[in-house]
Amino acid sequence: MKPAYKNKIFVADEIHKIGIDKLDKNGFEVIQKYNITNNELLIFLKRSDPAEKNNKQVSVLIVRSVRKLDKRFLTSLVKQTNVRVVCTASSGFDNIDVDFCKKAGITVLNAPEGNYFSAAEHTFALILSIAKNISNANNYMKKGIFDYQKFNNLELNGKIIGIIGVGRVGSYMAKLAKAFNMNVLGNDINKSLSRKYKWISFVSLEKLLRQSDIVTLHTPLDKSTHHILNSKNLPIMKRSSVLINCSRGGTIDEKSLIKLLKSKKIHYAGIDVFENEPEFNKQFTALNNVTLTPHLAGKTKESKERISSQIAERILDIFR
Repeated sequence: MKPAYKNKIFVADEIHKIGIDKLDKNGFEVIQKYNITNNELLIFLKRSDPAEKNNKQVSVLIVRSVRKLDKRFLTSLVKQTNVRVVCTASSGFDNIDVDFCKKAGITVLNAPEGNYFSAAEHTFALILSIAKNISNANNYMKKGIFDYQKFNNLELNGKIIGIIGVGRVGSYMAKLAKAFNMNVLGNDINKSLSRKYKWISFVSLEKLLRQSDIVTLHTPLDKSTHHILNSKNLPIMKRSSVLINCSRGGTIDEKSLIKLLKSKKIHYAGIDVFENEPEFNKQFTALNNVTLTPHLAGKTKESKERISSQIAERILDIFR
């Protein structure tokens, strides 16, 4: 027999049912309401009359990375609701003002191990697609043009890949690159990683940009990584180099990147994340040396299930 409901959880953005079922089976009342604004969300979460019978307040809020919880929203959340646990069904926290949450006594949870396989695989898919001209060749074939002489394909064997951010995704990317017999350079603020990953050559950001044939970002987005690649250091890259971003849009100064792609001072880019999602700079679409995907890297069937399950487990750990 399922235990009596002991807490209410509000799910404001759709997550896989595996996590919902896990919470429900463990005695949580899960309320799901999607496609609502933050103002509408506050109305649903607002404290009800304490005198109401069987009154159970919502104590946990689950969102996804597409929903931004800024200081203004969180201030209202604290004043108007009983929510003291906020979960983001994503690997990062950049959609939530974590500093404010710490001061306000709000516990913030995420699923850091939920999608790093997916993100690394998508990154490598972009690299292979660019190196082998898969997207461009497909477009020509669908126009009825069979002409292999139009394409100058590259091997990854022996090339230098520079990984900015050698965490879960970045370190797995390094393993994939090694399998292709690539030389791996790494850059990370955590200097101890050079002892953990001795087969990666850790170098300064400037040296990585100067030497790499392929540069890929795998950092979280915070004050230290906002526009980590910008008008000052992007021109350091080789004219023949490829830039991949499957981390967060704000890590690259998009205007500077577009300018360099237009002038062919960077050979090609593969971009999955953008500064103002779901909007994105439409100048990218006019370039023939960029491959674009709509923030797909971490979104696979398996990762959605894994993230939902991990979020549920982390909530259960708090209330056990």
